[in-house]
Amino acid sequence: MSWSEQVEQWLGPSVPGPVDRLSVRPGEVTARVGGFEVSLIRAVPDDALWDRVCEALASQEVFRARVLAGELPVPVGRVCTMFGVDLVPRGWDALVATCSCDRWDGVCAHLRAAAAALAAQADRDPFSLTRWAGMDRGALRTRVMAAGRIKGPSVPEETARDNVSEAIIEDVADPSDHAPDSAAAFWSAPSPPGPVDIPSGSGDRIRAAAPGALADELPPFPRPGT
Repeated sequence: MSWSEQVEQWLGPSVPGPVDRLSVRPGEVTARVGGFEVSLIRAVPDDALWDRVCEALASQEVFRARVLAGELPVPVGRVCTMFGVDLVPRGWDALVATCSCDRWDGVCAHLRAAAAALAAQADRDPFSLTRWAGMDRGALRTRVMAAGRIKGPSVPEETARDNVSEAIIEDVADPSDHAPDSAAAFWSAPSPPGPVDIPSGSGDRIRAAAPGALADELPPFPRPGT
């Protein structure tokens, strides 16, 4: 499954349309679609969740090599989800979606066109999805390097396998059998927390003539445990 298919799975079916000025920044995708301003706002996972993701990626050689090489294979999304970071939000109810049109009876065609443009962008640059979730390419690479205790900028010489989906998770034994700092003990850790909580009703459409400005005024999403 490609990154665009991942987006369409949760935000589809897509509707092609005239999308201009598509922009992806932490927490928000904005675009102008057919003369209307569109915004897709998501919760941004906190640093603790991203640290767990980067530790997991660093502990698997094939993922570590691909990320340090500036690549983001689709199975990385499964690892992220396991640790509470959805690179693609699970449906429109996980978003605050705004459009300046007058269609308030559901997800309008302008929003779906923006989602289609995001899907295409994700295939060209998968790190657009990590940036939307609050972690751009450089920051993700730096954190994976730190988690893997890699001091230099070089990428491991061994070429990563093409079929990375085989390397996501391996069977593990009782965590007490492993050294505390070992990768095996890491994968044997207790179940990760669930997805980031989003305020009730956050999937409702918000009417705004200038949704980009409105998005900047929205209160921050609460973080787990606060």
